[in-house]
Amino acid sequence: MTESTVLMSDDNVVRGVVKWFDLGKGFGFVIADGVAQDILLHVNVLRRAGRAGIMAGDAVELAYEETAKGFQATDLISVETEEGDDDAAPTQEADPGEDLKAARLKWFDKGKGYGFVNVFGHDEDVFVHVDILRAAGMLDAQVGEAVCVVITRGAKGASATAVYPWDSAQAWLTAQD
Repeated sequence: MTESTVLMSDDNVVRGVVKWFDLGKGFGFVIADGVAQDILLHVNVLRRAGRAGIMAGDAVELAYEETAKGFQATDLISVETEEGDDDAAPTQEADPGEDLKAARLKWFDKGKGYGFVNVFGHDEDVFVHVDILRAAGMLDAQVGEAVCVVITRGAKGASATAVYPWDSAQAWLTAQD
């Protein structure tokens, strides 16, 4: 377990759990007992606390205030993550109905919560979010590691909706050729 701490403010202080956080959007929400609604957690609050990102399920202590738009975090006091649990995540198996593409991990920053893969034979970078790698049990994947990905295309380009370890998808890919 790792923990980081910053100075506490005089605002309302609660302990809660990160419901979700999207680094690309710059915000997420925290659920806390005794607070009537989710608390908005903006990326600027993370940065002031010296953090580049935060993950769903992380336990937090934060100060918040009620605004016209609802509850908003003002200070991130502490964050507790279960790093060991990431490695223990079960490896998922490729579904024969998925359009798998062979790829390599170009780069990934766990602190920022995202990275990119390159599909073999294509120049385009494919965005991959930390939650996708976490679901695959691959948070410790290394740059250059071969993987299989399922890709979707959106307004901002290609992004991975699933990632599989090369070994678990290799037989499936071979059967498709």
